[in-house]
Amino acid sequence: MEHTMPDRPETPRHETDRRIAAVRQRMSERGLEALIVFSSPGSLRFGQRGHVLYLSGYEPYFGDCMMILPLDPAVDAVLVLDEANHFSHGCTWIADVREAGDRIKVVREFLSRNRLERSAVGVAGEYSVGPALFLRLREEAGAAKLEPASDILEQARSVKSEYELECLKEAAAIAGRGFEAAAAFMRPGVTESDIKGEMERACRAHGSQAFPHYTMVVSGTDEAYESGWWHCERRVLEAGDPVSIDFGTMYRGYCCDLARPFVLGTASQRQQDVLKVLLEAHQAAAAAARPGVRASSVDAAAGTVLTAAWGDRDWWAVGHGVGLEVHEWPFIGYQRIVDDAAYEDRVLEENMVISLEPTVTFPDMGEMQIEDQFVVKQRGAVRLNDIPHVITEV
Repeated sequence: MEHTMPDRPETPRHETDRRIAAVRQRMSERGLEALIVFSSPGSLRFGQRGHVLYLSGYEPYFGDCMMILPLDPAVDAVLVLDEANHFSHGCTWIADVREAGDRIKVVREFLSRNRLERSAVGVAGEYSVGPALFLRLREEAGAAKLEPASDILEQARSVKSEYELECLKEAAAIAGRGFEAAAAFMRPGVTESDIKGEMERACRAHGSQAFPHYTMVVSGTDEAYESGWWHCERRVLEAGDPVSIDFGTMYRGYCCDLARPFVLGTASQRQQDVLKVLLEAHQAAAAAARPGVRASSVDAAAGTVLTAAWGDRDWWAVGHGVGLEVHEWPFIGYQRIVDDAAYEDRVLEENMVISLEPTVTFPDMGEMQIEDQFVVKQRGAVRLNDIPHVITEV
């Protein structure tokens, strides 16, 4: 029996029902009678928190959690909590909720109780399943056939609903407030860390739940310093400094990932010329991002513009999907990584959401980056925010 889950801001019931139906349809097409789904806390690595959250409404906080989704709606789903056991029944439609324990025993009992021992069972969320746990699943769970099935959830999560698109747009609008706060606060004598703090304060005040990756404020032109862009925070800003900001916010669980350039003073003609090329690459990639096109073609569209301007600097990996994770499927231009199926060169579908982030660094002007999220449409991808494409002069 399922809980009656109230329409909560995070996951309305109609949205959960849509997701469950879509995943069950894919399970049926694969001949799977059950799907075992694992998730871990955190959102820096794709797939870790999102799979169980997407289906159940429950977000792991302290450790790994597991969900069993049966193909048959008459069979109860099972949710096994993470170790911290910070749980509110109102967050999920699942009635059979277990505390952390022996997950393989739970799987074995589920299959036996529902007479599914002779069935094919899928496993999703391999980044949250260590070798020892997977071996126990294979040897002790009792399924006649156990097969990897993360692609079922990856495909379902890649194509966004209208509800998800609205969440993503709101996250970007909040991030726009962060850029405004940075521009108002930025001046010679403050540190990168000071700017980060002011941006995050403003975004919290406007509704951001969290910051899905490091708030990266990178100033100056020291290439060795900038190579540690994910933890730059020590430098004191000086007059004339270029500043690149790459950060994201989270609204109702959905992330954004945006980047804009700033300068303490007046932008030079060279800086304006560099921005113009980045925007041309940005727009070329967005125009190429249509249903039926492979992700590599979107990457190539940006790379062609960048190579024409600045030569072959091994341009690749111009973007990635965004949703419950800040980095998720499809990955744009990562197909050279052949030993991880997550980086597969996927065919784009309508309403996939992708981030496009052409970036360049020059010794005399530091790093410059433009990043936005786009929704894939028939006539090319449409941007999900209206934050100006300018070098903000402060």
